[in-house]
Amino acid sequence: MTRLDRMLGWLPALFVGAAAAVAAEVAIGILLYAGTGLMRSLSTVLVTELGAFAVGLWAMPKYDPKLTDVLRRRWVMALVAFLGAAVFGTSWTVLQEMGSGAMGQGIGLAVLAAFPLYTCGAVLGGLSVASTHDLRGPLPGPGAPAAFGAAIGFGITGLMLPRAPMPSSLLIGCLVMLSLSGLIYGVVLGARPRVVVREERTTPLGEISVEDRSAGRQGSARVLIEGTRLRRSLRLDEAGADPWDVTIARAAMPAQEEEWRVLALGGGASSLTQAVVREHPRAVVHVLERTRDVVELGSAHLDTDLEVGDAERRSVRIGNLDDLIERLDSQYDLVLVDGDALAALGGPGGLSRRSRESLVAHVSPAGLLAWGPHLDGVSEPTSVWEHRTLHRETAEGETERIMIASRAELSALDPGFGGFSTSVGGPPDV
Repeated sequence: MTRLDRMLGWLPALFVGAAAAVAAEVAIGILLYAGTGLMRSLSTVLVTELGAFAVGLWAMPKYDPKLTDVLRRRWVMALVAFLGAAVFGTSWTVLQEMGSGAMGQGIGLAVLAAFPLYTCGAVLGGLSVASTHDLRGPLPGPGAPAAFGAAIGFGITGLMLPRAPMPSSLLIGCLVMLSLSGLIYGVVLGARPRVVVREERTTPLGEISVEDRSAGRQGSARVLIEGTRLRRSLRLDEAGADPWDVTIARAAMPAQEEEWRVLALGGGASSLTQAVVREHPRAVVHVLERTRDVVELGSAHLDTDLEVGDAERRSVRIGNLDDLIERLDSQYDLVLVDGDALAALGGPGGLSRRSRESLVAHVSPAGLLAWGPHLDGVSEPTSVWEHRTLHRETAEGETERIMIASRAELSALDPGFGGFSTSVGGPPDV
């Protein structure tokens, strides 16, 4: 979140809080001016205002992808409430007899105090829900800026109310503040991700969902989320960089006449298999994945073209990864480990030490081991292997770090690694 985002994120709630304070104080001034019994009238007005404000906050909407539309309707309702209060307050000031009876005072209490404060509470309640569901990091919560805005509103009203031609003229200023706050909030949301959930499933291993995310200048992407971890992302608006595993596979791809065996641990949501089988006529790809739902959602929404079971030059196995690794019976020219697939297991430690050693043993003498796109908790496979760390920036501003290791020299690989920068040495020790 940029400094401008944080500043703009404060302003809508601050303006709404200021408008609520102005409305509250103007209502007190108008109603008590014509009322009798100061303490009784003051208590009645304050109870009504705070009660209406609390009801507005309590009517907090549930989060859904259409929350922006809900907020827009609440802002319009607030504008209508303040416009009605301004018209009614002007009439009250011009026609003194309006506030002489109990009926007029009751209507004035509702129009000047209850309805405006209720709508301000409703807007702030919606902002509170939105602030906790932002995908680029939470927006500023509305509580602090709204309270600060209320303090400003009380101060402005105290200075301006005695000098105003009529008290209700300050409510016109509230209309301007509310309109401006709505425009600013629209600008803030326009620069932030919008989410449409394509499909979601609940599994014994956690929640899995596919979402379309649009983030203004950053473009649109379809992502597969397992738990809280981003497993795979597919650009929808333009051709971006290839996924890290596809990039490494293309850099390591041998001549077309050579046989080539690839193992993808956690490759159930990846386009790796499709790319390798299409681009190398003698390649065979084996995929090991923890959850069937990841494979099915990836095939349905991310065009991975994978199915559980065996097919021509490809195989997908589902189950406990330690057990699946134990059943491997051949060596591979390229072993790719998707660290994000292990996140739900606690990272690399989710695999047993025997399984990690087995993965290393299944790399052919001239083969390559690659682990990414994050290296938290990953140690060097063996001190006698040549190894490097690759890194690159993604379109979302994140850094991908890939460890590659081999018993053979790595100098034969594509020096550019498809956009990766290279540094000699391995990742930090465990």
